Formats: sequence, structure tokens, C-alpha cells
Amino acid sequence: MFSDVLARSKIFENTHPEVVSDFVNKNIGRHKIEILDHETQRSGLSFKEFLGLGLTYITYGNNIRVRNAELENMFHLQIISKGKCEVGFKDEKVSLNPGDAIMLSPGEKMTLDYSCDCKKLIINVPESLVRTTALGEALSLPGSGISFKRRPLNLFAFPSMMKLFETILLEAEETGSDPAGVFNLYREILAKKLLFSFKSNVSLDRGSLDNSVAMQNIVQYIDENLKNDIDAEDLAEIANVSARSIYNGFANAFSTTPRKYIKDRKLKRIRDELISGSARNITEVAFSYGLMHLGRFSSDYKKLFGELPSETKRLR
Repeated sequence: MFSDVLARSKIFENTHPEVVSDFVNKNIGRHKIEILDHETQRSGLSFKEFLGLGLTYITYGNNIRVRNAELENMFHLQIISKGKCEVGFKDEKVSLNPGDAIMLSPGEKMTLDYSCDCKKLIINVPESLVRTTALGEALSLPGSGISFKRRPLNLFAFPSMMKLFETILLEAEETGSDPAGVFNLYREILAKKLLFSFKSNVSLDRGSLDNSVAMQNIVQYIDENLKNDIDAEDLAEIANVSARSIYNGFANAFSTTPRKYIKDRKLKRIRDELISGSARNITEVAFSYGLMHLGRFSSDYKKLFGELPSETKRLR
């Protein structure tokens, strides 16, 4: 599985574990390693950045214990290709074998014990991407932030997911011009696949706030009128409820305010237009959605997507 992964992006081969560890600390995530038996220079690493995703294929070639600091603003999707890896949390341990995949969430401390023959693929997925995708699917987000359960999936039982990962890796190796903006779609497809395949604290009741048909209509109304000025009072009138109910509904379902939700939906729509090419001018498309302060627009856009509008347009 993934035998030729990132073959063109090899950084190290047959080197000391500390050399690989130093690269990981600088480019992937903070950690410390402990070599559990005699040292050998059989470590290797391939690395590629692709559309804001960090793609890493790593082997330490030794029995290694990795102590992770808390992950910052990134989910780590880890997939075992060969050997074994045991993930130790404060209150439990999870054993991973070939084909097993697990989502590690920001804010968690853990140790990872690698067998000497362990090889794994690690995909760094920005927290902002997962959150934005969940909002785009009208999923209910917890106030504490998104976190995934410590339950691995065996990808041999999910061939379509395996094919998706293989396609992303292949595209990363053959990155060239992308006139149709196809590459950016992989990010959203990946995020959706993770949200709907791995168990998490996100409610998968799409398009509903407290399972209310009236609130489903509110979400639909917002999406159909993103170029208009909409506020909580407008939504309250449409739903025939109080403005307080609207605020409570958005707080419970999306852990945000109506204003922030509407702004994020506008930014998501603008991103879609930049990717598809239907928006040729960033200023014009921002103004068309009522986002008149360009500095604030760019700042909010980068905070949500991890890149500036100009970068999205350039990636297309």
C-alpha cells in the first residue's frame, strides 16, 4: 500500500532517526523521539506540500517512541502502510496495523510507538478547512471545536477512500497547471470524506438547527440571498420567531452568530467563484457580496481558508 508514494519528493533515505526528526519538527509538527533499541541508519522521509495539505511518508527504521506536543491548528490523518504503531493517550492506547487510519485532533497530547518496520503516510489537514467544510455542509458544530474519536478505520474496507488518497498523492507528484481549478476540489472532497467517515463530535444532521424545518428554511434563505444585506432581524421575521431565538439557534447549531455565519457563507461562495473562474476580479466579487472593506475581507478570508484570495486565484 502506497509503495511508491511521493517517490519524487524523497528528502532522506537510509539516514539517522534524529535527522528525520529534525525535519519533522521544522516542517510537520513538534515532537521528541526516543530510540528504544540499538540505533540504525535506516530512516527515510518523503515530503510534499499540496494545496495547503502537508503530505509525509515516513519510516524511522528503528523501534521509536515519539512524544507529540499538542497539535496546533492541524488534524493529522495517519495511515499505516507497513508494520505497527501504537498511539498512547492519557486514558487509553490504540493499536494500528497495516491499512489502519486514524484522525488525531488539535489539542491532544500523545505518544506513538513505531515498530522498526513501520511506514506511515501522514496528511496534515488544516483545522480551518475541516471547519469551513462542515459549515458548508450545514453541519452542527460543537462550541469546543471539532475533534475526532480515537477510533481507527481500516481502509481495506473503504476502497473509495483509498482511491481518493492515492489520487491526491498522484496529483501532488505531478502538479502542473490547473486551468479548471480541479486541484482545489480535492481539499473539499477530502474534508467531506473525513467528516462523514471518521466518528467525531460533529452532528451530521445537515441543514437543520435543532431539527427545525423553519431553521432549515433560514439556512436555505441565506444561501439564496448572499448578495443581499441580511441580519438576524430579517431572519426572525422570515421564521416568525424572536431575534433571540435566531441567535440561540445559530449558537446551538454552529457555535457562532448569525452575522458570522452569513459572512463565512459569503466568503465560501466567493472562494467557489474564484476556483471555478467565474469571478475574474477579486475586488468586484467582494463588492458584489457587500464586503466593501477590502483589507478586512482579505484578513477574514485568510483566517477562514488559510490563504489570501489572490493565492486562491493563482492556484486555479
